[in-house]
Amino acid sequence: MHGTLRPLTLAKRCGIYRERSAPASLAGHVECLWSHTMPEGPPSPMAVVPDGCVDIIWSSRGLAVAGPDRVAAFPVIGPGETVVGLRFRAGIAASWLRTPLCELTGTVVPLDAFWGAAADELHARMTEAGSAAARAAMLAHAVEKRLAAVAAPPADIAACLAELRQRQPMSDNPIRLLAQTTGTSERTLRRRCHEHFGYGAKTLDRILRLQRFLATCRSDVEASLSALALDTGYADQAHLTRETRELTSLSPREIRRQLAN
Repeated sequence: MHGTLRPLTLAKRCGIYRERSAPASLAGHVECLWSHTMPEGPPSPMAVVPDGCVDIIWSSRGLAVAGPDRVAAFPVIGPGETVVGLRFRAGIAASWLRTPLCELTGTVVPLDAFWGAAADELHARMTEAGSAAARAAMLAHAVEKRLAAVAAPPADIAACLAELRQRQPMSDNPIRLLAQTTGTSERTLRRRCHEHFGYGAKTLDRILRLQRFLATCRSDVEASLSALALDTGYADQAHLTRETRELTSLSPREIRRQLAN
């Protein structure tokens, strides 16, 4: 499936992955700055699991925007390569890119499609920088300079995200419930979700629930999978297994094993 018999690894467990806080001025828009250095030797297949976010990514090949994913992506990055990124908070990137995220779902697009020549100039400066930390700071500064021109996302998007982050499983008609909660029509909410998240509320709910499972695996290494499933919003362990395999290509047991190491 992935062109090799080597086991699939969660991306953050492959090589050296580090996160840094964004500048205070960007804290409401940017979840983190990050760097990821690949190990030397033949590349191992790795899974970048969906998180509801959009990243601006620098590598030796250039600057790009990684759109929101419905399921895991399996990038191949060269041995020893260091990638630097800035991760927008969920629901934020469409306002920065001035593009509906449904047009970017599952894609990686060169940053110059949004920033023009400024993206190429930034790439040149970042390439000359001496460290990943310096590159991350340059990327954050470039984003910070655009802050004044960025409109806040609609209030119903923030309300929708807050509602979905609750641990209760969604109803059989989540759009109707969310529309009532956010004070908008079902049609408008569907359109806004696709514009600001890249997909509908039900897909986002699955992704946020997966992220809760990952976080709980890291914080509670002793809990059984059945307990983790119920604690993070799944109907039962079988539901957890189906969802993790569909979204990540890994079993919950393998995910927990990797996160515990």
